[in-house]
Amino acid sequence: MERKSLLLALALAGLVLVSVPGVIFNDAVKKYFSFMGAWNTATIKPSRSSFLPPMRPRHERPDAPPQPELRFVKFSVKIAGAKTVKITGDFNNWNPEALSLVKKARNRWEAILPLPPGKYKYLCRIDGKEVLDPLNPDTDTENGRKVSLLTVK
Repeated sequence: MERKSLLLALALAGLVLVSVPGVIFNDAVKKYFSFMGAWNTATIKPSRSSFLPPMRPRHERPDAPPQPELRFVKFSVKIAGAKTVKITGDFNNWNPEALSLVKKARNRWEAILPLPPGKYKYLCRIDGKEVLDPLNPDTDTENGRKVSLLTVK
């Protein structure tokens, strides 16, 4: 009788060890999905068929000029203690508010801009003061002032 009760106790302990985590998991899933109310997946049916009409080729005008290919240019400035960093240049008509850089790391500010290939003159505006790009050694002149030069290939 002793052996039978020991096996029965082990079987009961195994059943508890298997079923308790399942019940806890089931309750956790019910709580997680409770925000959907009485959501039943059987009632969800597509409202339209998944058929798409065939694509027609786009016809461009023969007299339209070809569109330039764009390159994504990353402006990056590393400066300590800056509150705002912006880029002004001939690609945004020297508008000082057109391109704001976003602070990424401790002292690094970055922005990505699509530009067609060519040469572009620009300046960095750090806290309202125009300075040359400290990470770009290429320079040129614009209206008698020294500016940074960016070549997009």
